Amino acid sequence: MKIKIICFLIVILGMISTVSAHGVHVTNESTIVIADSSTGVMAKKLANEMGQNVSVYEFKSAESVNHQLEHALSDSNIRILAVAYQETVNEFLTKNPDVSNRIFISSADEIDIKNGLKLLNSSISDESSTSSNNNGFLTPFITGLIIGLIVGIAGGAFWMKKKTL
Repeated sequence: MKIKIICFLIVILGMISTVSAHGVHVTNESTIVIADSSTGVMAKKLANEMGQNVSVYEFKSAESVNHQLEHALSDSNIRILAVAYQETVNEFLTKNPDVSNRIFISSADEIDIKNGLKLLNSSISDESSTSSNNNGFLTPFITGLIIGLIVGIAGGAFWMKKKTL
């Protein structure tokens, strides 16, 4: 009897999806500007003037930029404008050309940053108009409903079998 419960628990635990060891992206912003200490203030000022809701991150090393770019591989909602570390971003884009429609490179002058921010904004509106993945609440709700139904039936059968013995 106890062996059946242990086997059942092992099966349930085996069905839980694994967590990626790469790291968790803790920001919920989907539009990011990669800058350094010399370009960050100007990029944020221009974004505020244009009325765009972007997060400007001032990076200190190419490794941390690479780590941020890797998050764009798994999250298709992230849009990135690189004002600094252009070489690192170019290398990343040559290795991963599938994200080239969401990662843009701009020089550090005002006109190019404004054009890059406009490009980010247009890519967001293009993606949202063609995206059919905006069902938000429906998918987790149906998944929870199915899991609850399966666990409920299994628990009810187990309880009824135990009650009849």
